[in-house]
Amino acid sequence: MNRRLSLVTFTFVAALIGFAVGYFLFLPLLKLSFAGWFKASLPSSAEESGSATLRFGLALSSLAVMIPISALVTERFAARAKYSHALAKSLLAGALMFGIAMFYHHENLASQDRVAAKMPQLIVTTAKRLADNPLTRIIWFTAVCLVIFGPLDLWIARQQQQCRATSAPVAEPEKRT
Repeated sequence: MNRRLSLVTFTFVAALIGFAVGYFLFLPLLKLSFAGWFKASLPSSAEESGSATLRFGLALSSLAVMIPISALVTERFAARAKYSHALAKSLLAGALMFGIAMFYHHENLASQDRVAAKMPQLIVTTAKRLADNPLTRIIWFTAVCLVIFGPLDLWIARQQQQCRATSAPVAEPEKRT
């Protein structure tokens, strides 16, 4: 009971920290990560900026919750998994998904700029709004991938156990006559 309570407390504190940190980190991270996009975006009102910051805070909070929950799913149902190893695995998977999504969005924005520069008469550039920022999408993508990662990791572990069991049958001792 004590261990379960500490894990629930850890998850709740992670959600609160993610939500609180989201308010302070949103605009600096957006300016740092997507400087070109941020400069080309339309000036935003305080209401739109607050709404975008709230969305980012919710996304970061859900990401902070999904890392320990993903590790808990793996640890709870896998036979020999330790929580610390499952947490490290979830952190690495989350970092990988975050990096993949960041790379995709950078390449997508660069591709849109190249196409618009080559064919300005055919490409209508859409107004870039703060509410549609790529950083919040990246965080949501990472959180959703971690929802999928826990059960997927468990399924892979079970498939590996079945494969090992069928590929290494027990050798029967020879009978001497």
